[in-house]
Amino acid sequence: MTCGMSVRSVWIAPVALGLSLMVGTAQAQTTPAPQTPPTQPPTQTPAQPAQPAQQQAPPEQPTFTGTTGVLLVQIKPDKVADYEAVLTKLKDALAKSEKPERKAMAKGWKVYKASEDAQGNVLYVHFIDPPAPGVDYTNPLRAIAEVFPTEAGDLYNKVKDGFVSTGRLNLTLVNDLGGAPAPAGQPE
Repeated sequence: MTCGMSVRSVWIAPVALGLSLMVGTAQAQTTPAPQTPPTQPPTQTPAQPAQPAQQQAPPEQPTFTGTTGVLLVQIKPDKVADYEAVLTKLKDALAKSEKPERKAMAKGWKVYKASEDAQGNVLYVHFIDPPAPGVDYTNPLRAIAEVFPTEAGDLYNKVKDGFVSTGRLNLTLVNDLGGAPAPAGQPE
C-alpha cells in the first residue's frame, strides 16, 4: 500500500459499511439501548449505609472470545457530542489507569465513525485487535469511574438516552491476505 495506509485501513471502510447495513437487521446480535430502572416507591426499611460503587459493581464478563472483536454502537445524532466526550474521557482514563488490564484494553482498541448513517443514527465501530483477555469492553464507564469517579455519573446521564443499539462480533483470523501466516490450526 502507498500513502502510509495499511491493509487493515483499506478493508475497514467496506467492513464498516457492511456492518452498518447489518446492524438494523441483526436482531439476534443486537441488544436494546440501556434503560434506567423504574423508580420504586419509598419503603419503610431502615436506611443502609451507602457502599462504594466498586463494591456494588458485578465482576467484569469477557466481551470477546475471538482473536479480534468488533463493537457496533448506534447513537442518536443529537447525542454524538456526548458519546464522543465519553470516548475522550475513556482514552484519558485508560492512559491514567494503573491497572494492567486497562493498559491492555487501550493497546488494541480503535474507534471508527461510519460516514454512512445507520437508519438515521450514527454508527461507531469499535475495532479491538487483540482484545485483552477477560475484559468487558461493553461498559466503558467502569474504566472511567476507576480513574474519574466523580465524572462517570454525569457522563452516563448525558449519553444514556443516545444509545439506539449495540452489537458485537467475535472474529477469528482465517487468512491475512497481506502475507502474514494464519494462526496455528487455521487454514492458510
